[in-house]
Amino acid sequence: MADFEVQFADAAFIEPSAQEAAFGWKHNEVVVFRGANESQVLQPDANGSCKWSSGTADPWSVADVRRRVLNVPYAWRMVGQSALIPKVEVGTPLRVVLSARSRLSLWTGLANFTKRVAVAHKIEGQIPSAQQYESFMSKFCADLDDISLIATISRRPDGSVDLSPELAVFGHAVGNKPGKERNFVELALKNLISACHSLGIQVTAGYEVRDDFGKQTQGNFVSFITSRNSDMTDHANRIRDVLDTWDFDGVGFDIEVNGIGPSEQSDTMKAWFKQGKTIKDWVVARPTSSDPAAKKEQAAADNIRILYHTLAQLLITKKRFVSYATAAFVDAKSGKFDDGVYIFGHTRVQPLELAAGRANVIARIMAYDEGFQAGGGKKTEKSLPAQDSLTKRHVQILKSITSAGVHPSIVQLGIKMESLKDFGMKSGHMTVAQAVERCADLRRFRTGLITFSGSTSSPSDEVAAFARYDKVLNESEFNRRHFLGVPFQAPR
Repeated sequence: MADFEVQFADAAFIEPSAQEAAFGWKHNEVVVFRGANESQVLQPDANGSCKWSSGTADPWSVADVRRRVLNVPYAWRMVGQSALIPKVEVGTPLRVVLSARSRLSLWTGLANFTKRVAVAHKIEGQIPSAQQYESFMSKFCADLDDISLIATISRRPDGSVDLSPELAVFGHAVGNKPGKERNFVELALKNLISACHSLGIQVTAGYEVRDDFGKQTQGNFVSFITSRNSDMTDHANRIRDVLDTWDFDGVGFDIEVNGIGPSEQSDTMKAWFKQGKTIKDWVVARPTSSDPAAKKEQAAADNIRILYHTLAQLLITKKRFVSYATAAFVDAKSGKFDDGVYIFGHTRVQPLELAAGRANVIARIMAYDEGFQAGGGKKTEKSLPAQDSLTKRHVQILKSITSAGVHPSIVQLGIKMESLKDFGMKSGHMTVAQAVERCADLRRFRTGLITFSGSTSSPSDEVAAFARYDKVLNESEFNRRHFLGVPFQAPR
């Protein structure tokens, strides 16, 4: 019998806590073949070694190296190999150094992005054609993996799911009834989706619920999500149907609504703290607590888990994905990761663990104000120390969550761009140059990036910067279209 071996290794630039070796090479496999009909799928041991014996000394070739989660393969890049199919000779182990492409995403609104495109084409106030959307994106942001639209779909009071009534473009809103106004918005959405797909860019619908009664009003969402009688499977199917209708590539949840659970400043939590207890104690006690507020929060946690996981399973067959905006759950002083421990109830019920072991669920950490929470200056401060603190905080988050066993394939870091100051949004802003520097940190931890961008200028440096981000985030990686399963965060 002839012995053959493939030895996996991590690229040298990856931080120890984020290396695949730190996760015991779990879910990894290599596909080898010889001739037209002989092939093997091999799993490495905890040391990353694949060994097997064959009745002949003829060499084998590597057809694929990948991670497989829930039967969905994510292809690796083999560093130093211009292509796959290297030879595996008997008695000579093949060393395979692995790396992966991290997802690069843009959070934006349909109206916001449409205005950018219209201004660039000098047709402000008019809906760009699919070709105009495509030419704009091809020039400025073809390196994107996805555009994640904000506040696109919503649950109506009657339980149905549709485009959000507040979804608007150039003053035209979807509203509650069919008509010219809705048709105007629908045309923009249709043209954008068509253009994105022509360029191989995914586009996801945003499901947003906030305490903003002038816009994305919560309606009866709190009573719905905190009730044990609510049917999350039915709701997941309704969301899936809307995604199918519009050919969205997934949905991104942004649930930031009061009423799901008490905040740190609520009377309930103040009374809890007076007993010498902490938020961590609240989260631990919540599943069996008789406190009405805790029972309500636990119901929301259970419902959200069912909703996200059911929807993810419905979408995975079409390589669509679910994402949700949440916190880092990393204590700024100690650097300790406590999943689900946070000052807001709506965030506590959306821990990173919801994405663990899921091939098409991404936790998107809203890391905008984290530097200030870490003590890096006041929210209105523009000094360098504030930005230094934000950088240190982001690195602390990346190191803490990976060290705690959170695989980087389920995480993207969200940053807020400088232009959002124009909209009165304070704190946590980053320039394009600072975002480029952040990509270098993210690359070391194999973590994706999503920018929260608000500029409506043309051509808008923030949009044109995605090629710069991609070069630093994924330096020397294969183009995202080369392999099945790339990028790292969720399939495509």
